[in-house]
Amino acid sequence: MLILELEYSSNRIKGLKEMAIDKHKRNSSIRAQIVADIQASILKNMQTGDKLPSEAAYARQYDVTRSTIQKALKDLEDLQMIDRVQGKGSFVKLTKPKIDMFNFKGFSDYALQLGATPVTRVLKQEIVDHHLILQRLRGIKTSDEVVQLTLDESHLNLEQFPGLEQTDFEQNSLYQTLRSQFKVYPATANLLVTPIMPTVAQAELLEVANSQPLLQVTGQVRTANNDLVETIKIIYSGQSNFKFVVGV
Repeated sequence: MLILELEYSSNRIKGLKEMAIDKHKRNSSIRAQIVADIQASILKNMQTGDKLPSEAAYARQYDVTRSTIQKALKDLEDLQMIDRVQGKGSFVKLTKPKIDMFNFKGFSDYALQLGATPVTRVLKQEIVDHHLILQRLRGIKTSDEVVQLTLDESHLNLEQFPGLEQTDFEQNSLYQTLRSQFKVYPATANLLVTPIMPTVAQAELLEVANSQPLLQVTGQVRTANNDLVETIKIIYSGQSNFKFVVGV
């Protein structure tokens, strides 16, 4: 009987721990969704100085506790998107907010996930040795202007993607095109991240000072079967917070 009681107690403790972990994950997920939703609303509908709804209003809107809303607003404050003034409320801080770029994924996919409108300007689109070289300036549209976020270059094999060069990449997402027309699904990226000093031309395009160091990411994007999709070089502007999320 003693052994059975110990096993029961052990399983019960394990169950309680798992419940606590699940609750933490669930709360973190809800909070992240709230942050993304408020961020999208700010980008689409608000300007610097606009006042956000109260904590109580957000709590009713999302059916969560005020504590969860307070943590979400603190996250937005850390992103330099809002100012929180005690006794007065929360206010939009920047017309050009810093945008979190988690790991590497398709730019248009990520912008749409934020609820923002992706904006692409093609700088170069040419064919060299059966490869498409595509250079683009990428940003998102806020309520009254475009925030430039990345300057990227892609190299893709046209023998693998025949006709891809005919795509209008200012109107169409590269990854959505690969998925819909070629049934190719980018899944993983092997990346090297290095700090660089931008050239005068790069700084002008990204609307930063050429004395401001930026992050450059180079590497390869592959499918889940490890087939090469593209070789990339991406420079992130000062308006991007590039973050890695690593599972262990």
